[in-house]
Amino acid sequence: MAKDRKIFYGWWIVLTAFMSMTFLFTPIVNLISFFTDPVSQELGVSRSQFTLYFTIVTLVGMVAGPFGGKMLKKIDVRVHMTVCTILGALSFIGFSFATNIYVFYALAIIQGIALVAGSVVPSSVLITNWFNEKRGLALGIALSGSGFGGIILSPVINSVLSAFGWRTTYLIIGIVIIVTIVPLTAFVIRFHPSDKGLTPLGDAPVVNAKKPVLAGMNQKDVLKTPSFWVLCLAIVVTGIVVNTMIINLAPFLTDIGATTQRAAFLLSLGSAMVIIGKLLVGRMFDKLGVSIMILILGVGNILSFIFLKNADAAIPGFLYATFTGLGATALTIAPSYLTAYLFGEKDFSSIFGTVSLFSSGGTALAPIFGGVVYGINHSYGLVLNVLVVLSVVSFSLYLLAVKMKPKQAMKAVPAATQNSH
Repeated sequence: MAKDRKIFYGWWIVLTAFMSMTFLFTPIVNLISFFTDPVSQELGVSRSQFTLYFTIVTLVGMVAGPFGGKMLKKIDVRVHMTVCTILGALSFIGFSFATNIYVFYALAIIQGIALVAGSVVPSSVLITNWFNEKRGLALGIALSGSGFGGIILSPVINSVLSAFGWRTTYLIIGIVIIVTIVPLTAFVIRFHPSDKGLTPLGDAPVVNAKKPVLAGMNQKDVLKTPSFWVLCLAIVVTGIVVNTMIINLAPFLTDIGATTQRAAFLLSLGSAMVIIGKLLVGRMFDKLGVSIMILILGVGNILSFIFLKNADAAIPGFLYATFTGLGATALTIAPSYLTAYLFGEKDFSSIFGTVSLFSSGGTALAPIFGGVVYGINHSYGLVLNVLVVLSVVSFSLYLLAVKMKPKQAMKAVPAATQNSH
């Protein structure tokens, strides 16, 4: 890094990723429930028919992740992220003019591309490129945008919906995405520090500013390692662990005697704790190392399920939200951090694009898993007990992947043959 700069340019990359997670990721993933009733009622469809569009978003995202990771190396990252962001905005603008549910299904395709290829994957790739030192902190700040967006956008969207209706609200969301994100993606971001005549923050091995030497493996070799597939299995299991009770929180709390207001409060509190959790966990990865942090995240998930059993009471409910904010980062911070740790930076964009497929897969399996296990004896108690077991499986697989880390991942390889944009 250039010593005469007061602010390392990489922090502008972090800001861009944070804004993308706040104003693109959050409306797509976290705010869908606000629109379920008004849209389904006006279009004359069931709730499940309406929410099916988000299933399409998730499935498209699974395909878009690997594709988006490869595209980052082939075209200018500014073009890539700007186009994907505009696609996300256009999907919301299109929703505002929808006259039937099939318009939602069609637009869900481009929304899935925008979500993963335009926000989730580029955010992790760019920060990995720009930060060797303080990488966990940078990831934590960037990815906490989803929690921040949940806190600030939820009341705003609810108010706009009440005042102007769902069509105007969708239109406003689309405009906000363009105004808040596109200037940053079009003019601020750069794929690699060498594009600004800089080096990554920390002691990165470099030959010169234009031809950095990156440690790591290419994707073809990574796919042959047991560590990669163990990591992906860990991520699938973690996706089930993290998402199952978030999806079923309201009916579970109702079953144990809590009010719907209590459920809404815990969801909001959980969003706040996610922000704190991402910031803390990112920094702790830098300070404590991967093995210790994997154990901490595993214990966090286990404790969240234990306290959830009595979350109708004040203290257990608070502790549930607290440990959920910690444990949930096993699906956000951990996959990105561990991908770079295990396989290096050389071909990170392609490798992480593939890893994101398994993250989406675990998330998609969560409602199926919850429904199947609940159907055994119609008890969320059984679901919680199974999730405790899966939490142990999850962090055990993560630790196994770390133990199997390929030795060749740390070999420095000239990046002159790679495209940096």
